[in-house]
Amino acid sequence: MNIGKIYSIADESVRSVLVGLIGNFTLAILKLGFVMLGGSKLVLMDGLFSLMATAAFLIPWQAQVLEKRNVDARYPYGLGKTLFISMAVVGLLGLVIATHMLYFSLIIMTGTKLGGSYTLAVMITLISIITNEVLYRYLKERNQKSSDGMLAMSGRYNRIGAWISTFVLLLLILVGLGAGYLIRVGIAIISIVVLFVGLRMVFLGFAGIMDKVPSPKILERIRTYAQKVSEVKDVVNIKARYIGTLLHIDMWISVDNDLSMEQADKIARQVKVQLMEKIPSAREVNIIIA
Repeated sequence: MNIGKIYSIADESVRSVLVGLIGNFTLAILKLGFVMLGGSKLVLMDGLFSLMATAAFLIPWQAQVLEKRNVDARYPYGLGKTLFISMAVVGLLGLVIATHMLYFSLIIMTGTKLGGSYTLAVMITLISIITNEVLYRYLKERNQKSSDGMLAMSGRYNRIGAWISTFVLLLLILVGLGAGYLIRVGIAIISIVVLFVGLRMVFLGFAGIMDKVPSPKILERIRTYAQKVSEVKDVVNIKARYIGTLLHIDMWISVDNDLSMEQADKIARQVKVQLMEKIPSAREVNIIIA
């Protein structure tokens, strides 16, 4: 296995995560700062989602830093589940934001004034649309090179952020034309979107905490790569589970009965190397001669 290449890909993923983290945090500060100076409540909802997206980028960072740590006696299977706990926390943050803003728009907010500089609100929203779309495309490209599923997941929040900012821009235009009542409607709609995003993250977080088996397609790939070692007569059984986003694989194989223990052990090591090279998410592979 090319260790140097693996670390190079990991470093590139961490850099991509930092770009997403800084980009979303900058957008959140820009939008929330505008609202604190008396700006539109529509921009507030947009800014809170950018803050949620910022928190979401801590998840792939944890996947790179915590999951790749060497195991020890206390945590023999690593710290992979930590990132799913973080995912559930970020999802709960989204639920709190969405619930508060939905209540705010439907119950508390009675005024329909736009507030703050209309031109500045439109400019900030346009900046948000462009920045979110650029970040999404950048992270999508980096994900194709690194195959980091967590990075792809976080990058999708920038696409959602671009949609929300576009919707906010549309509402700002309508409000500027005199439809002030749409402020409340707009915040309510965006709150519902964030509510569903938060629910999805909570669901994925709690699902990831539980050990789960890979898809049949992944299991078939594991079997196929093992059988490419010519001395393997048959793959008797495969047990695999995700701990975090990394796979732990136990495989039973059969070899020629006439082989010595030393020869059988050599074949088992060849199968292990084959799987570690071909299955990027494999962290631990145990091969047992059946």
